[in-house]
Amino acid sequence: MGDRYLTELADVLRDTGRLEVIEVDGWEFRGRSSGGFDGDRPWAAVWHHTASDTLPENDVGYIVYGCPDAPVANLYLDRDGRVWVCAGGATNTNGKGGPAAVSLGTIPVDQANTHVVGIEAANNGVGQAWPAVQIDSYFTINNALANFYGWLPADCLTHHEWTPGRKIDPATAGAVEGPWRPGSLNTSGTWSMVDIRAEANRRASTPPPIEEDAMYLATLSNGDVVVVGSAVRPVSGDEIGPGGPFASLPRFTPADGSNWHAWLRAGCDEYTDRVM
Repeated sequence: MGDRYLTELADVLRDTGRLEVIEVDGWEFRGRSSGGFDGDRPWAAVWHHTASDTLPENDVGYIVYGCPDAPVANLYLDRDGRVWVCAGGATNTNGKGGPAAVSLGTIPVDQANTHVVGIEAANNGVGQAWPAVQIDSYFTINNALANFYGWLPADCLTHHEWTPGRKIDPATAGAVEGPWRPGSLNTSGTWSMVDIRAEANRRASTPPPIEEDAMYLATLSNGDVVVVGSAVRPVSGDEIGPGGPFASLPRFTPADGSNWHAWLRAGCDEYTDRVM
């Protein structure tokens, strides 16, 4: 029986500053009959689609309560890019398959459930659009898990890769929207794992873009509230301009090329309130 439950999971995702995180009641110690994870596990993330077309609440209800093998995922990613935290323990997500070599070791045959974080993304898998916001969240989740748990961004598998004779997910590649488009492995449109790993690595090494003129209300670790950003245009009439509710707050204007959004993540407790 594993005794490691990922009770920090919601915070790991929330701390990216790029995900809306919804916690499902009781998730912290929810797991399959074997309980939590053993040792230094989990070692990787496995990408799935739900093969459903329903409301998030219905999908989550099935994942957590309705399926005879519940819980069947640690995380659920809805079509709006929100992530629902369903279980902190091992889940019945992946079934028979493998083995699979990752940076922390080799996941044995039929043992993915006790070695990985399972992510179910809402999609019918037969041509329904994958919105760009959902794709961006998928990679954000993947890389946040890798960073926190000590594996590599490329330590991810698709359900198809784990069990190629039985599953096609995620699919279909042709329905992926946005600038990143995976190749297709088969007539079912299963996403290329080579393309997923390459994009996970690329995003891990390239800070996500933030609009040049965006300004944020930030609470620093010492409790000071400041307005942070690189706006160079006149701000009169905005909330930070003369007469605005934040006009009296200190301004931090990063120098050109300072990678200011990385500073913002590291130096602030909160920066979610965009004011311009």
